Amino acid sequence: MLRKGMPIVLIALVGLSLLPVACGQGGTTGGDGLRGNMTIAGSSALQPLVDQAAQVFQRENAAVRITVSAGGSGAGRANVCKGTIDIGTSDVPLSEEEKQSLNCADAVETVVAVQAFGAAANPQGPGDVKALSREQLVGIFSGKITNWSEVGGTDQRIVVINRAAGSGTRAQMANYLFNGDDSQFATGAAEVDANQTVVNNIRQTPGAISYLGFAFLGDAGIVAFNVLDDAGQVVELSEANIAAGKWPIGGPGFGITKGPPSELEQAFLNFITSAEFANDPIWQNLGFVSPALKAAGSR
Repeated sequence: MLRKGMPIVLIALVGLSLLPVACGQGGTTGGDGLRGNMTIAGSSALQPLVDQAAQVFQRENAAVRITVSAGGSGAGRANVCKGTIDIGTSDVPLSEEEKQSLNCADAVETVVAVQAFGAAANPQGPGDVKALSREQLVGIFSGKITNWSEVGGTDQRIVVINRAAGSGTRAQMANYLFNGDDSQFATGAAEVDANQTVVNNIRQTPGAISYLGFAFLGDAGIVAFNVLDDAGQVVELSEANIAAGKWPIGGPGFGITKGPPSELEQAFLNFITSAEFANDPIWQNLGFVSPALKAAGSR
C-alpha cells in the first residue's frame, strides 16, 4: 500500500517485472515478424500512454492489430482474469482477495509506467488558490469542508465528484488522503467511471472538485492544484517533480496478463517498458515516468 510521503519512483521499481518471452494465446511470429490481434482495456489514467504505445507498435509491426479501451482499473483486472481481454491495465495491483475470487493466482503484473495523480477543480470557487495541503484535501473529500471560502477561495459551495468503486485513480487518492481507507470519502457524492468523464463534469459544474491522472490535468477548462508539504512549501505538479519522487500522489501502473504473456503480449509489454519508447517525446507530453529510464538513472 502506498503510504503518504513515500517516493513514487521507489514503489514503482519494486515488483518491476520484465519477463522472458513466452508463447501462449494471442499472436504468432511468422517469417515476416509478429502478427495477430490483441485487446487492452482498463485504467483510463493509463489509456493515453497505452494508446500512443499501441499506435507506434502497430506502425513497427504492420500485421498486428491492437484495440485499446478504458472502463476503469477494476474492469481491467476483472476482465483479464475472466479471459475476455488480453492485457488488463490497472493503477493498482491485484489484491490477494481478487486473485482468489477471480481465480487469477497465475496473473503476471508488469509495471508499464510510474503515474501521478492530483486534485482539480472548476475555476469558479478556488479563486486565487493554486495549492492545497493534504489536510485541506482530506477535509474537502471527506465532506468536512463544504465551501471554497474555508480554504481561501470564494463563497461557493464545493461539489465533490468521486470515481466509482474499483477505480485505480480513486484507490491512489485514498492512499494519499486516508492511508487507503476508502470509506472516508464523503458519502452522497457523484461517482463517474473515467478520467475524461471527470474532466467533462468538472468543466460543467461550478464549485466542482475531483482527482485525475496527470495526463488529464492539463485541460484548459480546469484548475489543477499543487500541494503544500508538511512545512507549508509548494510542491509543483510537474513532470520533473514526478520523476524526482517529490510528488506525493501516485505509484506504478500495471499491465496484467492471466498467466505468462503470449509472444505478442510480451513483445508489446517489452516495447512499452523499453528505453526506445521512453525516449519518445510522448513521455514528456503525457507526464508519465518510464520505469526503463528511471532504472537506468537517466531521469
